[in-house]
Amino acid sequence: MDHKRRLALLKKKVKAAGLDSFLVTDEINVSYLSGFAGSDSMMLVTPGRTFFITDSRYIQEAEESLRGVALELAAGSAYSKIRDLVKAERLKRMGFESMDLSHAVALKLKEMLPGVRLAPLKDTVEGLRAVKDAEEVRAIKRSIRLTKSVLYGTLRRLRPGVTEESLARAIEISFIEQGARPAFDPIVAAGANSSKPHASSGPSRIRKDSFVMIDIGCRLGGYCSDMTRTVITGAMKERFAKIYTVVRAAQQRAIDKVRDGARMSEVDFAARGYIHSMGFGRHFGHSVGHGVGMEIHEQPAVSRTSGGFLKKGMVMTVEPAIYLPGFGGVRIEDMVLVTDKGCEILTEEQCTLKR
Repeated sequence: MDHKRRLALLKKKVKAAGLDSFLVTDEINVSYLSGFAGSDSMMLVTPGRTFFITDSRYIQEAEESLRGVALELAAGSAYSKIRDLVKAERLKRMGFESMDLSHAVALKLKEMLPGVRLAPLKDTVEGLRAVKDAEEVRAIKRSIRLTKSVLYGTLRRLRPGVTEESLARAIEISFIEQGARPAFDPIVAAGANSSKPHASSGPSRIRKDSFVMIDIGCRLGGYCSDMTRTVITGAMKERFAKIYTVVRAAQQRAIDKVRDGARMSEVDFAARGYIHSMGFGRHFGHSVGHGVGMEIHEQPAVSRTSGGFLKKGMVMTVEPAIYLPGFGGVRIEDMVLVTDKGCEILTEEQCTLKR
C-alpha cells in the first residue's frame, strides 16, 4: 500500500483547510495512513514531518514495520507527548477527528494547548479512504473470493433440520480456518425471521420449502467483503417468487445507474422507486448501499438523502430488499467497483435461486 501517497494527499487537505497540523486518532485511519496493525496509537501530521505516537506495548512493532514517520514513545500520557511536539514544531492551527475524539478529551486537549486553535474536522481521512487504489481493489477481491467460497460451502450444508445458528457458527469457523475473520456476525435467517434486516441467527430449524437469507463477509488482509443471497430449500411459494423478482429487478436498475459522477441519491432512487411502484415501498427502509473497504461500513453512503456523487475507484454494495413482517424478506447484495463508464460487479457469480 502506498502510504506515502496517502499522507501527501492528507497534507494537501490539511493545508487547504488553513491548518498547519492534523491529529489522527481513529485506529483504522492510523492503519490506513501508516500500515500499522496495532492499536492505541496516534499520528500528528504536519507539512514537514509525520509523527507516530504509541506506548511501550507497541513501540517495537512500530520500529520494525514503519518507514517514513518519526516514532515517538509516549512514556506517560499520549496527550502530553502531543503537547511537547506542538511546542517543538511551533504549531498554531491543529485539526482533529471530531467523530473519534470525545468531547471530554477535546476539552482536555484545548486546555493543554493554550494558544493553539483546534479545528474539529469530519471525514477528512475517510474521504480519502472512499476511493480505492489498485492494490486496495486487489485486496478487496481476495476477500470477496474467500467470502464466495465460504458462502458456497454454506449452501452445501443448507438443508431442512439444520439450525440458523449452526450455519452461522460454521461460517465463522470457515473464515478463521482460512486466515480471515468475519467482518460482522453472519446472518442466517429462515422464513419469517428473514423479515428483520439484521436478524439474529437463533436455534430455529430450517424447514422444507423455506427460504433463507444469508448475509456474510470477511476481513482478510485488512480489507472487507459483504454479500447477501436469499435461497430456497424446496418448492418456491408464489409470494416469495414475486418479491424476489422485484428485488432482483430493482438491484439491476440501481447497478445500471452506478458510474463515475452519478448522484448517489439517484442510484438509491432507481431501486427504491421501482420497489415503490410495485407496491412494496413501505417494506424497504434502509439505504441501497454503503462503501466497503477497511471497514464493513464506510463511505460512500448511498441513500435517498445522499447529496454527493460517486467517484471512480469507490467500492460499494448494492442491496435493495423487501421485508414482509410475519412472512419473511428478500435481500440481494452485491459489491461493485465504480468505473468511468459504469461499474464492475465484484461478486458477479449469482447463487441459484433454488437449491
